[in-house]
Amino acid sequence: MTPNYRPDIDGLRAVAVLSVLFFHTGMSIFSGGYVGVDIFFVISGFLITTIIIREIAANDFSLARFYERRFRRILPSLVVVILASLAAGIFLLTPRKLIDLGYSAIATVLFSSNMLFYSESGYFDDPAAVKPLLHTWTLAVEEQYYIFFPLLLVLISKAGARNYLKWLLILGVVSFIACIMVTRNDTSAAFYLIPTRAGELFVGSILALPLLPAINSRIARELLSLSGMLLIVYSVVQYTSATSFPGIAVTLPVLGAAFILYSGMSGESLITRLLSLRPLVFVGLVSYSLYLWHWPILVYTKLYLIKAPDTVATVAILLVIFMASVFSWRYIETPLRTKKILGSRRALFSISALMSLVILGCGIILFTSNGFPQRIKNNTFMNPGKPDIEWRHWVSCEDVSARINLHQPLCGLGKPDANASFILWGDSHAEALASGVDLSAKNQGATGVIATQVACPPLLSIDRAHRKSCIEFNNAVLKYIADTPEIKTVILAGRWALSTNGTRYKQEPGDGAELADVESIGAGHLSNVELFDIGLNKTITTLQGMGKRVVIVNPIPEIGFNVPFAFVVTELTGRDLKMLIAPTADEYKQRTAAVSLLFSKIKTTSPVEFVAVDDYFCDRFYCAVVANGVPLYRDDNHLSTYGSKYVAKAFDDVFKNH
Repeated sequence: MTPNYRPDIDGLRAVAVLSVLFFHTGMSIFSGGYVGVDIFFVISGFLITTIIIREIAANDFSLARFYERRFRRILPSLVVVILASLAAGIFLLTPRKLIDLGYSAIATVLFSSNMLFYSESGYFDDPAAVKPLLHTWTLAVEEQYYIFFPLLLVLISKAGARNYLKWLLILGVVSFIACIMVTRNDTSAAFYLIPTRAGELFVGSILALPLLPAINSRIARELLSLSGMLLIVYSVVQYTSATSFPGIAVTLPVLGAAFILYSGMSGESLITRLLSLRPLVFVGLVSYSLYLWHWPILVYTKLYLIKAPDTVATVAILLVIFMASVFSWRYIETPLRTKKILGSRRALFSISALMSLVILGCGIILFTSNGFPQRIKNNTFMNPGKPDIEWRHWVSCEDVSARINLHQPLCGLGKPDANASFILWGDSHAEALASGVDLSAKNQGATGVIATQVACPPLLSIDRAHRKSCIEFNNAVLKYIADTPEIKTVILAGRWALSTNGTRYKQEPGDGAELADVESIGAGHLSNVELFDIGLNKTITTLQGMGKRVVIVNPIPEIGFNVPFAFVVTELTGRDLKMLIAPTADEYKQRTAAVSLLFSKIKTTSPVEFVAVDDYFCDRFYCAVVANGVPLYRDDNHLSTYGSKYVAKAFDDVFKNH
């Protein structure tokens, strides 16, 4: 312990890491627990700057010694966690995700994983729950800060210590302004990248400057520290995944941590005494190891279990996390930090370089081997060496509105070199059906085009609340149909169950879907089912008014679990995939009850045809997730290319009678 050791800071670390841990385990009361990372950033900026400023003032600062301390603090446990994650991935990850793990391991050891994970963020990217090293983005941000920050302080010091505050304030304010502005347009960039996160570290750095006045009043210290804790608690329990973050919302946890650190610089308060309690201090001491181990353990146990762990399993997982963390702190982190192991700087840097090369080599092996697809008996469908060209093609066919406005042709379906006589119109579920529709149309000699946009079912005047992108898309498609008399048949497909229920299915990540009628006055009080009814009937009526034949595709069964991942886990662990994740026929009927009722009404009032793709999936008991040893889905609700072709015959009658 240093002479200026403050146990309350370790207690604050405990608050931060426990907030993150309980948020990641799904405890609803910690819905904003992710702000624990921001508390860590403030603490890190404060402690690092305190050390650097003190050594510069004593003319004793050394970059080599500074980076040695960083290496001793960060690398030992991190290397072990990366290697353990790579080993576990061999047994539980698909080839594609094993390759991704290799890339993230390389990026982590190069302290650039925040940039990698930012580049991977997108609609069809895998959720965070299957990225074992995702949490290392915070280490990358801190290390990028530490690369340049000491040099910055040295440069500022040459112009006089009084310039510290001015420059740190300027840089901090610029970073916070950038954070707020970038969050509005690109939340992922604001979340992952250092220009928008550095402001939080600068706040801690400013607190460390020996320029701020002491708080001599006990009452003032009590009020300030209490205010800080209230800001943190409010953020942890009131923020959710729907909160626009980081943005302006990040100021509350950052100010909360700053208030507690600042008040504790001048003396005790009730909050600092509470934070100095031994259990909290101990958790703070092991917080780095706890942070490192908690996420990969959670990811891999959830992957193995497939279904969400119950209370007993969650408690067991937490115990494993704490035991691994304490062991790591006691036998890996502490001995190297205190120089009981690798006491010389040369030995430390040499071993660090060697271990980094080992991890780089492991990462290279994983992606050059295509993720070892031979681990799985039937691996053809998920061999990254054979990319899904068809899926990529259909994804590239989006931007329909731009194509139509620029009078560019839409992507074709079926028989080539002929005028399109049908159009497949819908959202990502329609896009996932494209290979099957294409195959059936080719077999029947029909020609068509595809018009799809993610999260935009073909419901005229209906969009997700607070946006109009789908209205623009659907209106553009409608205009295209009106301007193309050769098109006689319109096939409508969408994720109907999500639109009517408004909720994701089972363990599927993501927000719900609140519908809104953006063109009708006074429709704001209507339910999703009522708005769906309005939008679909408006689409049907409009198309039939143009003399078009309307065909609607029944709902594709949703699974609620990532099928390829579950397939790999059950293959490698010898369990029955169907019994673990396949929805029962009753579950499918319940999920699609509102859709079925509305479709039944349409059948009695309008000459609309329906394609019963569900008959190809569901028998009397279960809806299939695998056929012939190959997954029918590419995730938890979208058909794979194989699954799409599996139901191709369902469309034959559409084109036979075309």
